[in-house]
Amino acid sequence: MVTQRSSNVVLLGLLLIGMLVNPSVGIALEVGEQAPDFALPSTTGEQISLSQFRGKKLVLLEFYGVDFAPTCVANLSARKADYRKFQELNIQLLGISTNHPFSQKTLAESLQLPYPLLSDFPDLQVTKQYGGLSRNPTLVKHGIAERAFFLIDTQGTVRQKWILTGGEDIVFPSESLLKGAREIAGK
Repeated sequence: MVTQRSSNVVLLGLLLIGMLVNPSVGIALEVGEQAPDFALPSTTGEQISLSQFRGKKLVLLEFYGVDFAPTCVANLSARKADYRKFQELNIQLLGISTNHPFSQKTLAESLQLPYPLLSDFPDLQVTKQYGGLSRNPTLVKHGIAERAFFLIDTQGTVRQKWILTGGEDIVFPSESLLKGAREIAGK
């Protein structure tokens, strides 16, 4: 018990130090929490909000780092390859990054993505609210998002989350995301 308590105190101390050193890096939302609403410009040319899907669809938010980075392209393309599977589960895919809308539009068109990308540039407010800014000291200086996924139910509650820290070269498989969605959808 003392060992567990000591571990918790050390972890809390490290978290607080990290927040003091870089207060703009938020703590990731937890499963069961209400997902903050937002309205961001999208590659469709319209503002897209989380609340517009409330009562209608599950939403999978995919935070990604940089437009045209090979691993980010591979991850977005993985969701494109499984897009029909997400549709069958009534899931709206939304990619979010801190990139400029022009760059995102060019990326979405080049990949022919069937789902929108949303720009959190220049404020990074949504990325901060979801705790998605990179913990990497070099990347955080540039406001780059960590690879993170949040599966949100039709009532706006975070039901599943996946956060990859330090996994710059990891392509996250859609199957893990689909498995979580099937559990929620009861399929």
